Amino acid sequence: MKKNTIIFLFLFFAGLITAQDSSQTFISLNQTGVTEFLKLNPEYDGRGTIIFVLDTGVDMGVEGLTKTSAGGVKVIDAQDFTGQGDIKFYEADVDDEDGKTFYSNEDNNLKISGTLSLQAKDDKYFIGVVKEDLWKNSGSGAKDINANGAEDDSFYFVTFLTEIDAADYWVVFIDTNNNGDLSDEKPLRNYNINYDSFTFEHAKQLPPFTLAMNIFPEEQKISLYFDDGAHGTHCAGIAAGNAIGNDNFYGVAPGAEVIGLKLGNNNYAGGATVTESMKKSFLYFDEYSKKTDKPCIVNMSFGIGSEIEGRAEIEKFLAELTKNNPYIYICTSNGNEGPGISTSGMPAASSSIFSTGAVLTKEVGMDVYGATIDNDIILHFSSRGGEVFKPDVVAPGAAASTVPDYRSSDKMWGTSMASPYSAGVMSLLLSAAKAEFPDIKIPSQLAYRVLRDSAVPIEGYDAIDQGGGYINIMKAYELLKKYIQSGTYKDFETYTISSLSPSMPDHSAPNLYIRDGSYLNGSEKYSFEIKRNYFNSSAKFFRIHNIESNSDWLKPIQKKIHFRNDQSASVDVQFDIEKMKEPGLYNAVITGVRADNTNLPEFDMMATVIMPYHFSVENDYTREWKGEKVNLGEHKRYYVKVPVGATTMKVELSSQKDVYSFAWYFLHNPEGEQSGFGFLNAEMDEGKVENYYYNLEPGVYELVVLGYYRASAPSTYDLRISFDGINRIDEGDITETHNQIKVINNFNKLQTITLESEMLGTVQTHTANLKGYDHHEIPFTLKQGESSKTFDLKLSKDDFNKLTDFAFMIYDEDMKAVSASGLSYQEGSISIRNRYKENKKLKLVLVPGFTNADHEIFVHIDEKTYFETPISVAAKINSRVMATLYPSVIETIDLEMKKPEVELPSDAKIFGNLYFKKAQDKIYELPLYFKF
Repeated sequence: MKKNTIIFLFLFFAGLITAQDSSQTFISLNQTGVTEFLKLNPEYDGRGTIIFVLDTGVDMGVEGLTKTSAGGVKVIDAQDFTGQGDIKFYEADVDDEDGKTFYSNEDNNLKISGTLSLQAKDDKYFIGVVKEDLWKNSGSGAKDINANGAEDDSFYFVTFLTEIDAADYWVVFIDTNNNGDLSDEKPLRNYNINYDSFTFEHAKQLPPFTLAMNIFPEEQKISLYFDDGAHGTHCAGIAAGNAIGNDNFYGVAPGAEVIGLKLGNNNYAGGATVTESMKKSFLYFDEYSKKTDKPCIVNMSFGIGSEIEGRAEIEKFLAELTKNNPYIYICTSNGNEGPGISTSGMPAASSSIFSTGAVLTKEVGMDVYGATIDNDIILHFSSRGGEVFKPDVVAPGAAASTVPDYRSSDKMWGTSMASPYSAGVMSLLLSAAKAEFPDIKIPSQLAYRVLRDSAVPIEGYDAIDQGGGYINIMKAYELLKKYIQSGTYKDFETYTISSLSPSMPDHSAPNLYIRDGSYLNGSEKYSFEIKRNYFNSSAKFFRIHNIESNSDWLKPIQKKIHFRNDQSASVDVQFDIEKMKEPGLYNAVITGVRADNTNLPEFDMMATVIMPYHFSVENDYTREWKGEKVNLGEHKRYYVKVPVGATTMKVELSSQKDVYSFAWYFLHNPEGEQSGFGFLNAEMDEGKVENYYYNLEPGVYELVVLGYYRASAPSTYDLRISFDGINRIDEGDITETHNQIKVINNFNKLQTITLESEMLGTVQTHTANLKGYDHHEIPFTLKQGESSKTFDLKLSKDDFNKLTDFAFMIYDEDMKAVSASGLSYQEGSISIRNRYKENKKLKLVLVPGFTNADHEIFVHIDEKTYFETPISVAAKINSRVMATLYPSVIETIDLEMKKPEVELPSDAKIFGNLYFKKAQDKIYELPLYFKF
């Protein structure tokens, strides 16, 4: 890197200060203190740190990611751990034909000519080909990589060992302009050696993306690196973009270097991780960090939902990794499964890493999304905590940023965008510390603690929404200096905490989490068990903590606790039940503060109790809320306990005439997973959205109403929730000889209903046992007379915890993906509609991404084939389709049907529904299975 003159530095810093003032609105820098920090400390802009972007790739050719603020190369390494860009090469024969040199391999039909600028050191040449169909299923949509009108081009390359400047290197010459001759091509080395990148010559417009390359001669392959998902490039720009678009537009840490580690294969749904791609990326990061004196920070905006929070295999791996190397800093997105609580994702739920939720700032809301919000808001999708105290903080999670040139839009939002913001802030923090305290290394757990404790709580949100609050670099650096200048960093300690969580398999979680507090009477005592982690390795240890609660309903019994050597401690708590009379969410934090002159907080314990609304005969299993109000982007939570025997929930969100309403609701099941959604855009007219939810799980549902973030005024709405309790009390398939079912109305209200029933299609069951790098295929034919096909997949929670992703795609005979999906939780599905004019051969392919290659899972698969037209089944009670269901009276429903004239595999059943209707509303859908 060339040294810059003092004059250049001064001019640059002046430009940077101007660039990062309040005029920059596409990546918000003001509210988090970044603008102020860089004005005061322009040299602490991330220089001397490296941000590793573990994602879909990073496009090193995009403006904003070419140079650091000091003029050095921005992206200094690029590795692909997915295998997406792996291309084999083979020994080549070298021949002279009519004065031209040709390289060929007859066995693989490979041949290319060229007079090369370098020669093989050992006279051994190798040849391979990059085929354009590498990108036929790419998330980029860039199927015609050189825009010549064809999608089946072949780009040949030759590779060999050569000598450059008295050192041995492998090089590649690739036919980027597809002219059949390598003479006009430049040699490419491994990217981290010479920063060589390239594009395929594009006939009409900008090339879709930049590529880099790594050569693995021992495996006889090259590995192409590229971002055909855009996600990773966007994250890199937020974290460390410098002069984005060649303009005065910057990411958080423009001085930081970037290393791109590709862990997501964009040929699969959502750019899914594959077996060990996440683990190998972290191992590479870990090894690299040990070879450099630069602080190394990961941003990984990847993850899936948590089934058992904090106990996934990848979370166990990260706990061990960070224990063995406490000076690696890992930032991740908290998940996009909100606004319900208990939605933090995997591996975000791990205490070993730093998880971030997403904020929409006023200026980004206005300039990027056309929203006129009064305050910065936590975005509706941002995952919340519960069993775990996550997110750690919140940060701006919506931005315009760097993207590859194939992408038409440069704006994205998600906790994926908030995490690189935190990574950028961490880069600033460590850049400053490295400059001012060069002899002191900051452990990652101390950095996390500092960023959490210095965050600014956002009014209107609980700790369960925002963790410590809004990240702030100014306050964080002041707090870090306090740790360093007082010497407290030397005896910093971390702790493991456990408490009651009845929703967990062993009723234990890192925090007190009671989803249904209906039974509480105030006499109960609960405990937080606290164990020292020996982060401070001294065996001799004594420390006293003051115990402080931030809420009057959560009362710790102890005022002080102490730790001595390996002795653990506990904090007992009681609830002031008189302050918990109103139904709703009660969320509070108890903090252990060092009882010395530092007065520094050292551990936190979150308590969450839900007092739900009850539904019974006294309120006719119905509750209403009139004239409720929410501001733009703000929320109200309603916790609903499903009454015993209930099978249907009806949700009605409505507005009255001449009252503005533009709102939506999200329904989350007792485990926190989203199970419903409704959108009300009535503005000044009367309006209503109503939905039924069937076959309910027992427990407490959460319904969250939010003012739409682009509304023009606060919303006023009415909400009505009601339950019905029609239950089938027998079991078994419907057959020609057993064609009756028994039902009961469990609720103390009359139900006058009309019965309808139909057969919808056939269902076959499969079980797949998958290990390591296995892919599982299920061939099928979509036939005429079939309207569609759906595959429902289910894993056990323990098996789901072995994964970092699970993609599944439906391919045609040319291996073109015609449908793609993946698992966010243990259950998921994929469908395809029959738009073909003749029978079509297809196949479902399952691609699990295991944390560890030696693991295996079992997948239950229901293959459902839908008839072109549902087949009616006569359903009657006492020979009538209309009937009154009296409370607690068992009724027999007769089903009259005949075998459909369809080909039915021997192991298949027919599935359908029995509908209980009031007027045109289906108050209950009862699934049925028919066997002939």
